[in-house]
Amino acid sequence: MVLAGSLATVWGATTVARHSAQSSRQQFKDSSQQISTSLKLSIANEQNFAVNVGAFFIDDPGATQAAFRKWLIITKSFSSYAELAGVAEVVFVTPAQLPAFEAAQEASPAGTLGPGRKFQIEPAGRRPFYCFARVAQSRTGPSVLPAGLDYCETVLGPYFLKARDTGQGAYLPYGAGKREELAIGTPIYTTGFVPETQAARVADFLGMTGTQVYPSVILATALAHHPKTAVAFTYQRGSFKVTFKSGTVPAHAQSTINKLEKGWSVVTYARLTGASVFDAADTVALLLTGIILSLLLGLLTYVLGTGRRRALVMVDERTNQLQHQALHDSLTGLPNRALILDRIDQMLSRARRENVAIAVLFLDLDNFKDINDTLGHAAGDQLLVRVATRLSNVLRKSDTVGRLGGDEFVILAEGASLAPGAEAVAGRILDTLTPPFDIDASEEPLNVAASIGIAEGLRETPGDLLRDADIALYQAKSAGKHCAVVFQPSMQKAVDEHRTLALDLTTSVELNQFFLLYEPIINLATGAFTGVEALLRWRHPTRGVVLPEEFLPSLESSGLVVAVGLWALRDACRQGALWQSAGHRFSISVGVTPRQLARDRIIDEVRTALTESGFDPASLILEIGETSLMHDVEATITRLEGLKKLGVNLAVNDFGTWYSSLAYLQRFPIDILKIDRRFVSGIADTKEASALVHTLVQLGIALGLETIAEGVENHEQRRLLIDASVDTGQGFLFAQPLSVSEVDTFLLEQQDQAPSPKGPAQ
Repeated sequence: MVLAGSLATVWGATTVARHSAQSSRQQFKDSSQQISTSLKLSIANEQNFAVNVGAFFIDDPGATQAAFRKWLIITKSFSSYAELAGVAEVVFVTPAQLPAFEAAQEASPAGTLGPGRKFQIEPAGRRPFYCFARVAQSRTGPSVLPAGLDYCETVLGPYFLKARDTGQGAYLPYGAGKREELAIGTPIYTTGFVPETQAARVADFLGMTGTQVYPSVILATALAHHPKTAVAFTYQRGSFKVTFKSGTVPAHAQSTINKLEKGWSVVTYARLTGASVFDAADTVALLLTGIILSLLLGLLTYVLGTGRRRALVMVDERTNQLQHQALHDSLTGLPNRALILDRIDQMLSRARRENVAIAVLFLDLDNFKDINDTLGHAAGDQLLVRVATRLSNVLRKSDTVGRLGGDEFVILAEGASLAPGAEAVAGRILDTLTPPFDIDASEEPLNVAASIGIAEGLRETPGDLLRDADIALYQAKSAGKHCAVVFQPSMQKAVDEHRTLALDLTTSVELNQFFLLYEPIINLATGAFTGVEALLRWRHPTRGVVLPEEFLPSLESSGLVVAVGLWALRDACRQGALWQSAGHRFSISVGVTPRQLARDRIIDEVRTALTESGFDPASLILEIGETSLMHDVEATITRLEGLKKLGVNLAVNDFGTWYSSLAYLQRFPIDILKIDRRFVSGIADTKEASALVHTLVQLGIALGLETIAEGVENHEQRRLLIDASVDTGQGFLFAQPLSVSEVDTFLLEQQDQAPSPKGPAQ
């Protein structure tokens, strides 16, 4: 038996070694591809920043050095882009324009001046045109390069001309000071877009946005999750070659090359696992372990054959292990529901016998589903293990931490643990979850928040105490999350009402209890009526009109939101067609839920709604929540392009609440950005909100998108939005959501004040 086991172990170790070598090669290939992708994304991120800088110069072509520095401070450009070394606007100056440019630079130089603070061309000489930095700023302060440096006489010159004529940006190495850095250039045109012909591009050319990037930073970022790996980022054109390196090349390392565009390549170095059994520690360990296990198996056979007592001891140990598995969570090792209920029962008995305080704290992670959806279930499992560890460390040994399933945890506390109060214990738990969590699947640390429901005192059964804590948790979620709520008897009634409401939803569609109101959308500058947004309401037979925030969660969880959303779309199109037949031409915005957008049938449903109603597709705006765009991005883009082919307009709703979608915004066929009401409400109170609204509008202008502000409630907000170049707005300043007859009255009032717009808002 020992001989057979050893031979099988050798065969298994050899197989594992070959598999490990193959896996190592595949992992190295995947790692190399990930590093190359990370570098391309970092450069694309810099090019996106260059677009934002270009939008600033288009908005203010004559911006001074001081104004440019102020804009960089307001937008926190250097803190947001750790790799950014410097940024400048380079313009083409003819000899006729040179005197005026020299005077402007001597008054507000973009770099260092010559003797006597005079503008001095470097290299000297008369040329048909020069390429000078009009404004420039480095991370450490003003630019140290000469203000009169003619960039067209450097290695960058040919690329500037090519970028101007083609409209395409470029990145290449460039000497700055004592070291080579990475320069990224993007052409700027007065229209904000790249003209279609070369002649138009030359005529509309405003200048170049030039950024200098620390290659070491983006290379270090690319290697952040690839230990024992080195990378070389190389540019070669003919005999000219520059290489940026990061990481230490391991001994006996192998390399792979990924070719990028325009002369760039990425070389990755790592040591791979060999195919020999003795090349990897794990296969050596497997070999030794297998041989040892074979010996142990022989010994076990001997023991089983020579003594019943030893066999019974082993059976008992296995029984204990199975019992532990039956009472503990397999992922975190914490007590599961069965063991938790048993310990609550014991805790209740002690409380009745010894009159000690007891409490159950029901904890649920906020927005844990988003982590699973975006990073995967493996990342979610790793996060749950880290959370379990922190919870176990923050409590007394006499307390119990258990996991009921998913992202739900239970903490049992009694006696001295509750001396400061159950809410204080909850506060300590929330504090311990505040520091970010590092997990392998995320490049950035994850911030985790939680909600806690607390139930204190005696109950008839353990299930009653756990149920009351669960009810309090529901109230904590409703109160805004990341807080703790103590159970009160009145909460039971609220839960019962919520359940009844959820049951009533199952028949609400068949009974035609839903209806639409319409909130007017107004041109902020002229006050002209441009369209309406269709808002869903539920006319409950006993509770009256119920607002969406009360029933939408249940509607979404039950799946009925798809049927209700389709009804709202059809009804809005039908009403829009009636208004158009009466001679009114304005847009109607209809919300599309995440569940609707996740289905390929959405395109056919919109087409059918338009065909059956006869509503003009150009007057229909489909509003999509910003987070909905980020689920399965490629499939979402395909569906949005299919909707655009129908002739409808697409709007991003509550824009600005999810920063991660900014990197994808240019890929989505979007027509309109709707600025979230939270930013609008703070525009008159905080500089941050005002700056953010301005940035979002400038981004919209740069991408050719219309902007609509939500929640406009006073004239001061309207004035500031007009100053920020926001196109249209909606809110209580203009009108509350209106019924169809009230919209008709509103239209008549608008006609009395000013002519109606001649076409739908675009």
